Amino acid sequence: MSQHLCEIGYLSRSDGSSLYCIGGTVVLASVNGPGDVKASNRHYNRTQLDVCYSPSTGQSMIGERALESVISKTIEQAIIVHLHPRTAINVTLQEMQSDGLALSTSINAACLALLDAGVQMKSTFSAVTCCIASSGAIILEPTEAEIKESSAVVTFVFDGLEYNVLSAYQDGSLDSDTFNLCLIKCQLAAKDITAIFRKTIEDKHKFDKS
Repeated sequence: MSQHLCEIGYLSRSDGSSLYCIGGTVVLASVNGPGDVKASNRHYNRTQLDVCYSPSTGQSMIGERALESVISKTIEQAIIVHLHPRTAINVTLQEMQSDGLALSTSINAACLALLDAGVQMKSTFSAVTCCIASSGAIILEPTEAEIKESSAVVTFVFDGLEYNVLSAYQDGSLDSDTFNLCLIKCQLAAKDITAIFRKTIEDKHKFDKS
């Protein structure tokens, strides 16, 4: 498993922010809201969620818009959207450095930034990516080079309570046995990520009190 490094409260002009690194992929996340939203986007019974993802290349293509949609659907499952009607939560994700793990790094960065902003959620969530090497081995959190040589890549998103699967995104074909092995390995890794979240939040509170 690649090394995870993270920091919260990274930006002073947002309600919550985080810098998250998995291996060579780094994403900066910021959250603002719940706050005002223009009338055309107001929902009488829920919060409007807006997610904006920008790749390190600076050019958003179809793939980036699809990734943005996946992240948005993941966050929408976790936050309590009916708590603040007629408001909006804005999540901005900027990939600073890329090495193949944009989706999982962005999702984890978003979760930490939401926690930092105090947005109320049903549970935390974490994402883990793995790929199947040509040898058949399962590689957790592979590099971009390893992904290019793989036969399939899958990213799982888990809740932070029972580690049930919130969603799974697959590129390439997997038989059911291999898929289940990937699920088990990623589920174990997700527990480690939740522990990282907890320690990061606890450390910030200790620092704020000192």
